[in-house]
Amino acid sequence: MAGNGPAEQRFRALWDVYGVHVYAYFKRRTDDPGDCTADTFLVAWRRIDDVPDGDRALAWLYGVSRRVLANHRRGAGRFHRLRVKLAGTAETPQPDPATVVVRRSEDDELLRALRRLSAADQELLRLATWEELPHAVIGEQLGCTAHAVDQRLYRATRRLARELARGGHKHVGTATPATEPRGGTR
Repeated sequence: MAGNGPAEQRFRALWDVYGVHVYAYFKRRTDDPGDCTADTFLVAWRRIDDVPDGDRALAWLYGVSRRVLANHRRGAGRFHRLRVKLAGTAETPQPDPATVVVRRSEDDELLRALRRLSAADQELLRLATWEELPHAVIGEQLGCTAHAVDQRLYRATRRLARELARGGHKHVGTATPATEPRGGTR
């Protein structure tokens, strides 16, 4: 990035405004949030003309982040299998980054129940509650309408509540932050 052209200024503005959000997205999902954030912004730099203006830029960055995370996980899986193969013995799996961040027993119950859901339900619940994205933005990421996100989120929340109850969690309510509308976020 030699010079101070409009592309560089736009990239720096993206980093200044959204860098912390993308880093937090990865921090809750992987042990390498810095590398994944860098990869996401590398894509943003290479495709700076494709990055939408305004509030849509964060949604675009989250879309890139999802693909970067998938690539990262595939690479980590290949590396782990190779290491196991070279060592000749299976290792115990490393804890999920969310497990490391969240320590309370109730949260551990929640994480266990969440892991029993489909990958699609897990990502939907994370985007809605952890990232606090508006349902319209989630719909853009998933290729559906905000109304479809509402329905999917309702069903995913119900499945999560059933998994919590199945695991013996005593305080399973019908409403969760993921299903209750927050002022203007849909």
